[in-house]
Amino acid sequence: MAAVLTFGGMNFSLSAAVFQIKPAGFNGFLTWTNVFTNGICTVETVGPLHGTIRSNAWLCQQSYFATNPMGAGTASITATQRFVRLLAVDVAAATPVGFNNLVHSYGLLHTVGGSGNDPGTDNINYWQSSFEGGFATNAALSRPHFAMTDAAGNIFIVDKNSFSVLKVTPDGLIHTVAGTHASGNGPDTAKAALAVAMNQPNGLWVRNDGTLYVLDTGNSKVRRVDTNGMMTTLFTDSKSMGNGRGLWVRNDEQLIYYCAGTDFRQWTPTGGSITLNKKFIDLGCFVLTAAGTIVVTDRGDNTVWTVNTNGGSRTLLYGNGSTNLVMDGTMAVTNSLYGVRGIWIPPFGGYLLATDYGEQLLYVDTAGIIHVLMNGLLDTHAGDGQWFYSGGFKMGQPRSVSMDNAGDILLVENDLGYVRKVDFHRLFP
Repeated sequence: MAAVLTFGGMNFSLSAAVFQIKPAGFNGFLTWTNVFTNGICTVETVGPLHGTIRSNAWLCQQSYFATNPMGAGTASITATQRFVRLLAVDVAAATPVGFNNLVHSYGLLHTVGGSGNDPGTDNINYWQSSFEGGFATNAALSRPHFAMTDAAGNIFIVDKNSFSVLKVTPDGLIHTVAGTHASGNGPDTAKAALAVAMNQPNGLWVRNDGTLYVLDTGNSKVRRVDTNGMMTTLFTDSKSMGNGRGLWVRNDEQLIYYCAGTDFRQWTPTGGSITLNKKFIDLGCFVLTAAGTIVVTDRGDNTVWTVNTNGGSRTLLYGNGSTNLVMDGTMAVTNSLYGVRGIWIPPFGGYLLATDYGEQLLYVDTAGIIHVLMNGLLDTHAGDGQWFYSGGFKMGQPRSVSMDNAGDILLVENDLGYVRKVDFHRLFP
């Protein structure tokens, strides 16, 4: 770790040749150079100096992912918080130090949506009109499957058994943005999304501007909701989408990938829907790497695979197919990934994984070593307000994992009906 303090417009650097920040202006704008190229920078402030500064006196304001040697950020500078420091840690190295830096860059676990429901019962719609516009943590969710955010920090939730897509705004309130909360097959032409019925929507993709796409599995359709609230069907698959879950849409809508039970499929306007690979048992979610590689989870096989976009061949990436819990600190390829369902690529590399049956939130680093971030237990919901890595059982049957633009981790607990967040906010100096 390296650190630089800025006092009254003067820099005091512990290692100026390696790591520097420019003095913070009254607007709080900061720039820095020579940080780790795959690390995390945290801006912290402290009040007026009186003797020695206690290490726990520094207030974390904002963390940033560092992907190149130069960066910029802001600090809220006030009369009581006017001295600034920047902490930089390397999280790229597949070492105990790198992993320790990573987990200490994240903070509290808390619930952002859902009040809980009957974990033993499926196909029940818990939605009530009184939930609309109220606090999201007072609303009962109905087997939510995926959550994803836009650039404004709105959290979109595909709520399968309430036949809708919900939005949690940054003020913590919940709103319906698509669906009627009743099963049906609404029109394909442009119509207000709140008037278009869907049947067990189970997948979701969100663009930064708030345009969202829904995998309406019961109707075998992919629908788009524009930022003006109008919904249009992009296409209908003549084959059943079955237990479809994962969805990805290119910004120009000329290429769409989605999961349909055992099939991984592709759609283009000219070629329609084709199956790239149908050898899976029970597909979960998937991601695309920067190089365009598709990485999918197979809950039924307890494994993670890559799928070749040219021809659809697949290659085993992680998992040995067994049903044990993960052995922390060992190779992911030889581990059990019991019911692996969720997957996401964080900015610092590797993969976040969520196991439905194993009830674990996992991180596979860039060397293929797997780490347990959180443990869960059947029908367990606990740990709000605690450091996420503090141990104990904190969740039950996670279905998906994603990250918002601020770096927070989002986790969906399907059976109990919760959406959880791990803050990208350092607790320890």
